[in-house]
Amino acid sequence: MTSSIQDIDVFNLCKEHASIQGQLPLSVLSRLHSDLIHTTGTVSYHVSGSVDDEHRYLLHLSITGTLPMNCQRCAEELSHPLLVNNTLQLVHTEAELDDEEEELNAIMSGKAEIEKIVGSKNYDLLNLLEDEIILSLPIVIAHEVCEQTLPTSIGEKVSPFDALMALKNK
Repeated sequence: MTSSIQDIDVFNLCKEHASIQGQLPLSVLSRLHSDLIHTTGTVSYHVSGSVDDEHRYLLHLSITGTLPMNCQRCAEELSHPLLVNNTLQLVHTEAELDDEEEELNAIMSGKAEIEKIVGSKNYDLLNLLEDEIILSLPIVIAHEVCEQTLPTSIGEKVSPFDALMALKNK
């Protein structure tokens, strides 16, 4: 399943206006494992290629699913919804990534520039999909409203004044 997307001619995918879709097991997304509670389950992906009027090779990515993560406020499990929609421009060389003149022209014309990546005839699409998932995650993963909160510090000691307060209230 995943090996078929680890060796893709992405330029050909764009020329043919073709698409690839499927399910990715969370277990193959190894760079994400430290952020997940468990690695059972899958995410869905859809990748399609096209060539625009300016003869740019474009790769359209869509990834959906739910990631089992820890809430960073209450440390309880959180089902984080995943929704990635991105378009990337494929270039042949790294030199094309840093074309400053093209970048300045895009800024001056007010056109939003599409992010460029170097493509190949043996492209690892699995790695790109995992990158996009990681980049889509918020800095802090948390429930909108947590039912419980953690103590302010681990191993917090009881104040001696608490004992005095208890005696005073008797």
